Amino acid sequence: MMFDPIPAPFPLDPYRTQPPRMFDAEQTRLPYDGQTRMCLTVCAGLAHARIVVDPGARDLVAIESGHGPRPWIRLAAGEVELTWRVSFGDWLRDLFTAGHHDVMIILHPAVEWTVAIRGGLSQLECDLSAGAVGRIDIEGGCSEVLFDLPRPTSIVPIWIAGGASHVSLRRPADAGVTVGVKGGLSMLWLDDRELDAIGGAAHFDTGDVAGDTPRYELAIRGGASDLSIERR
Repeated sequence: MMFDPIPAPFPLDPYRTQPPRMFDAEQTRLPYDGQTRMCLTVCAGLAHARIVVDPGARDLVAIESGHGPRPWIRLAAGEVELTWRVSFGDWLRDLFTAGHHDVMIILHPAVEWTVAIRGGLSQLECDLSAGAVGRIDIEGGCSEVLFDLPRPTSIVPIWIAGGASHVSLRRPADAGVTVGVKGGLSMLWLDDRELDAIGGAAHFDTGDVAGDTPRYELAIRGGASDLSIERR
């Protein structure tokens, strides 16, 4: 089966039709209002952070920024957009703290989340195991990232453009996975299989992915190295 890691634009499922609302940097919590499907979009990249679905969360989204700058938040229909606008003062602080912000983004467990990161991803733990995932999109590549995933209830795309290095995916034992890589592959651990260097395009699966069986479909464009996919 041919596998092309070029995704169709993911659809947002508007929950409300109200106009966009902007929140200043002091507002780091959005109330939960019965939403069932949302997209969390992070603009301009993310590093030294954790995204977690908290079974006890009462807010739709809550952000803890540690000692770093707080994000601007935009809420429109089915999307929550986070943007960090770095000032000169923030840049100086980063210079002396090596950029370690330890950002925590906490998500409500009753929502099916699409996660979209624009501008790259580095040193992130994304623990979505207590919730539901509709899709994950990463633009700008990623490095040193762990995804802890829930049991899929449909075919869930995970798309990474710009390459991937030192990336781990954990999922329930009965969840199947397909893996498609364009741009070369160096070291893949897929459950009990270990594969070394492969040039060009490559495609693998766990064997339990026939038809419309719920599963994860991982697609990487730009090459991958040290990629680990395992059962939890």
